[in-house]
Amino acid sequence: MQTILVIDDEADLASTCARLLKGAGFECEVAFTMDDALAKFDAKRPSLVLSDITLPNGDGFEIARYVRAKSPDTPVILMTAYHSAVSQEEARRSGASHYLRKPFSNSQLLTVVRSLLDQ
Repeated sequence: MQTILVIDDEADLASTCARLLKGAGFECEVAFTMDDALAKFDAKRPSLVLSDITLPNGDGFEIARYVRAKSPDTPVILMTAYHSAVSQEEARRSGASHYLRKPFSNSQLLTVVRSLLDQ
């Protein structure tokens, strides 16, 4: 079973994403800070990382760069409620596979995840 690491400091959103993904047949790990996320990434080596850009002790761009350095084939989806052309370009430069604007629909998230994991 494929594991997805969901990272967001908004506990409700992280839990909602994890429930949706679990319902679609994925295992999920949830992290609320960058430090916790990096530790869980190293311990679990998930199949995909879904991260908010804005985190209390770092950002999703750092997470994407870390994942790319450790596991270049692991897709990273960055999500944000504060979209700008600059953040979208930074997401691309940091190695993100996809960029999602919040709010997004359940079907949007599942479509992107499945396409990145070739399901």
